[in-house]
Amino acid sequence: SRFSDGLKQEKTMQTRIIPLAACPRHIEQLALALHAEWQDFAPWSEMEKIRAYYARCLEGSGLPLAWLAVDGENRLLGSAALKRHDIAELPQYEYWLGDVFVLPEARGRGVGARLIEYALQQAREMALPELYLYTPDVQAVYAKYGWREIETRRHNGEIVSVMRLGLGGREGEAV
Repeated sequence: SRFSDGLKQEKTMQTRIIPLAACPRHIEQLALALHAEWQDFAPWSEMEKIRAYYARCLEGSGLPLAWLAVDGENRLLGSAALKRHDIAELPQYEYWLGDVFVLPEARGRGVGARLIEYALQQAREMALPELYLYTPDVQAVYAKYGWREIETRRHNGEIVSVMRLGLGGREGEAV
């Protein structure tokens, strides 16, 4: 019926952000999607590495922590994470937003924005003073949230922008 089609479409459009631990069955689908999209880059080059990373995200309350975007029927739409020391050569930058990813079929529906906003909210609740991220190509997306490029560098075989966002957390925060 048209009514049930409408309900189904509405459920598909709903986006919820949940902890990875609430739906670990999505790890395999997420790992496959990340590998398909980012396999040219070291962290995503092997399925076993990706699975091991998400297993670490499930270990406890510390970082790394990952979240999933799911629709009203609990189908995976995307993911994001908070982690520590994402670029080993930059040990002075401790807290990172990473692995922001939206499945190709869910793009253009605001899922990435929801994931970013949720991760930033979690970082503020953890009283993190600042976050860093790196991106080769979507600097403009993050600039909308107040991120500023602090350097460009070669990482995982490509040129990336390293960006910083102050969260107004602990002492030493530049205003």
